[in-house]
Amino acid sequence: MRSRNEHGETLAEVLVSTTLLGIIGIGIIGAIASVLISTDIDRRVSHAETVLRSYVAAIENADYEDCAGAGGYRPADVDYTTKGDYDVRVTGVSYQDPIPSSTTRPVVRPSTVPLKFPQTSCPSSGGDPGLQLVSVEVTSTGARHTTERISFVKRKVGP
Repeated sequence: MRSRNEHGETLAEVLVSTTLLGIIGIGIIGAIASVLISTDIDRRVSHAETVLRSYVAAIENADYEDCAGAGGYRPADVDYTTKGDYDVRVTGVSYQDPIPSSTTRPVVRPSTVPLKFPQTSCPSSGGDPGLQLVSVEVTSTGARHTTERISFVKRKVGP
């Protein structure tokens, strides 16, 4: 019991306030850790996208490989040097069905036409039709793995 002259805190009040401060402190530290992890992941994803787009640009500038498979368009073959902790590779190449030479192509107004690439291996009849759907993947090799993928069409130019 306190008398009127005493000014101080009881042991219970000190324990309750210390416990509350500890809980609040742990929450703040957890929030800061989450923000740091999220920032690191966002940075890795952003860098992976940059690496991926650079590799795609190198493939687009490289010569067309007839009947290229998943092992085609390797970084060394397209004059691309892998940067940082990232592995880049072509995961697949699909082909359009070859158009028989006796069939004339219909005249279509300029518009967006969906392309279909049903063949995952080079067509045996007629060879490479000159249009490939190339699927590329970049994976970070650091502590937090990030994988980015993109597919694009590569067209054979010239004979």
